[in-house]
Amino acid sequence: MSKAKPTRTTNPIHFEDLDPKRFEDLVRELIYDFRDWQTIEATGKGGDDDGFDIRAYERVTTTTVDDEGKEVIRPMDGNLWMIQCKREKRVPPSKIKQILADIDPDNPPYGYILAAATNFSKKTYDTFRDQLTELGVLEFYLWGNSTLETELHQPKNDRILFTFFGISNVRLRRSRSTEIRTEVTNKNRVMRLLDDNSRHSWILVRDSKDRHYPYKSEYADFDERPRWKSYEVTELHPRGVIILLKRCYAFVDEIGKTFDLADPPHPLQNPYDHHRQETQSEREIREKLGLARDYWERLPLKNQAMFTLDGIIRYEDMLVIDDKGDKWNDLPHIYVDFKDGSPVSGTLALLEKDERQIELDEFKREAVFPKSFSEPKFGTVYDDETLPLPGTISEQYVNFRGGDLKTLYDVDGRLDHLEVDDVGVVRFGNKDERFLQVTHRYKLAGEDVLRDQPQLAWQVSLQIGREPTSDDMIEVLEVRECYKHQWKER
Repeated sequence: MSKAKPTRTTNPIHFEDLDPKRFEDLVRELIYDFRDWQTIEATGKGGDDDGFDIRAYERVTTTTVDDEGKEVIRPMDGNLWMIQCKREKRVPPSKIKQILADIDPDNPPYGYILAAATNFSKKTYDTFRDQLTELGVLEFYLWGNSTLETELHQPKNDRILFTFFGISNVRLRRSRSTEIRTEVTNKNRVMRLLDDNSRHSWILVRDSKDRHYPYKSEYADFDERPRWKSYEVTELHPRGVIILLKRCYAFVDEIGKTFDLADPPHPLQNPYDHHRQETQSEREIREKLGLARDYWERLPLKNQAMFTLDGIIRYEDMLVIDDKGDKWNDLPHIYVDFKDGSPVSGTLALLEKDERQIELDEFKREAVFPKSFSEPKFGTVYDDETLPLPGTISEQYVNFRGGDLKTLYDVDGRLDHLEVDDVGVVRFGNKDERFLQVTHRYKLAGEDVLRDQPQLAWQVSLQIGREPTSDDMIEVLEVRECYKHQWKER
């Protein structure tokens, strides 16, 4: 329905925006869980730090034996760690050497951490390692942007991330959890309302910004940009409610990959709105639509299709769901934020043909339908004789059983008198007669039908009373249903 959205990513943390002393505070906060410290001293705060920004002593214990021969665990001075903090955008190998020059080679610390607001090169890492190994430092770590970000994004450090940068991953997760909970609640509520009969349900969608419902006259542009509108629900999609936005007669050429749409589209009127009266404009549209249908029904069956434009109202966009509606619109009311007069967040255009859906990505629109449609044409009306069809087919058709009758087949000349636009009648018993008008006539070789279209061969056999043979030349008459008043009025 809607195109895929790009994956969300987290923006880089701007360590360079921190004051140098504030950067030291950040690093000191991060090292609290790095070791079991006996003391951590912010020596850089005082200004005279002897090369130390942070000095820390790792807790160390020793086991001795007292006068009674019992083992006693005693604390002792821990391992000294030296932590340097450099809020600099670039620390090349030469700068590393300058920083490490503060270490007393005769009394090196046990451990060393250099934290800087930058990304280190391989040569910088190598210089750092070689220098400290030569000085006799036993443990050392180089923390750049990536390491600092990794530490800050750990749940245990979310407090530090928020304190220094105003970002909280925990709060974001809680916010997303709330969004998901709302989406699931809306989905379940809509399913309870519509799921039993969702394909024929109607809803009223209302703009959450509107304050004048149900008075359309408050908006001069209401017809162009409605603030509320009823829609037919065509499907309950996993992501939202699918509503019908447009439906019209269409032409399709599946081989040439072309299509066209007839104007006007079908009026999408809520059939349950019994208080609404048809306007003069709507009456004119209905008459034009009848002429468009007549033209469409005269197209070859292979080219007839219906165009639909569907839209999705996502569950996550539903702000309020009113189950009951009101006396003006006795439908469920769903409130969303309209954008440009529309409640949908995505659309999908399709052609429907023979219970198939055809996507239009590879199709090109080419004009087939005229801008205005002529009155229907009728040839000879053969209402004094009944079409020579098998009794079972006539019985099913006049009793509206077995679907529409769109094609007649003939192999022995029984239908030779019917030309395009002529009308024949189907009768059975005392039932009301039904009329069929010929829209197209062509021939098919029995040999081709038997070889390529076995299903069609079966349909032909039902009408001609026997299996078609390879020598048969099958007359095919495409027909449409019509009514006596259509030619009587003319």
